[in-house]
Amino acid sequence: MPNNKIEVKSELLEGIKDLCENNREVFLVSLCTTDGFSIKSFASKDLSAESDKLAAMSSTIAALSDSSAKQILKDQFNIAIVETNSGNMLLVRSEYLGFPCVLTVAARTSMALATARYKTKKLAEIINNIS
Repeated sequence: MPNNKIEVKSELLEGIKDLCENNREVFLVSLCTTDGFSIKSFASKDLSAESDKLAAMSSTIAALSDSSAKQILKDQFNIAIVETNSGNMLLVRSEYLGFPCVLTVAARTSMALATARYKTKKLAEIINNIS
């Protein structure tokens, strides 16, 4: 489903803007379909990531996480976390306008992982409730 067929609603833009403006540690927010099409993404100026590459990466990591969760835990994945020395990347299963999606948020380590997880899940809830 190419992104030109999925409407980018103002509530989505406001949710992303709110997260980024109120949390300077967040340097990436990306929403994509589970099959790898970008819906909307924000990346700081110092990050040279293209939205289609972010979408492909996010959907692949989510698919691997979901497959692993189903195989090992007999349940679907909800969130995957990639931790590094410079930051954390969170990938959350979501739904936007009836389409299964992956929300990816990356934040510097100056934001505690628990805080990043909480705020990412809150944005995912906002996205789930957009109609």
